Amino acid sequence: MRATDRPLTPPSRRALLTGAAATAGTLCLAACGAGGGGADQTTPPSELSLTDVPVGEAVEVATASGEEALLYRADDTELVAFTAVCTHMGGKVTPEGTQLRCHLHNSVFDAATGEPLSGPALKPLPPLDVRVQGDEITVG
Repeated sequence: MRATDRPLTPPSRRALLTGAAATAGTLCLAACGAGGGGADQTTPPSELSLTDVPVGEAVEVATASGEEALLYRADDTELVAFTAVCTHMGGKVTPEGTQLRCHLHNSVFDAATGEPLSGPALKPLPPLDVRVQGDEITVG
């Protein structure tokens, strides 16, 4: 009897479970290791301090309610925050130094004011409340 003449037998339960576990593990590792998404770089609200925000730059942060936000530090004392949702079509806005950019349609906003600088967005990013107590920052 040749190998091709043998009747097909279904895989064992152990083989199916092992294969499913290996696939799930691979997908989890791929998701955890994916770079460039930005969400991995968001600082949780309970861990946000002044040292996390360099002067003259914007960073991604989470608000007290867990929403994505952008925090800009103009100088040692001035902090402003804006929603990370583009006013054009709702894309995610990310920091680029002194500018905030939506990569969906390339709208660019001023990090200090939230005003649109270029692209299709015409409205500024909505501002958020910023509170500083000692070294700790709370947004939203």
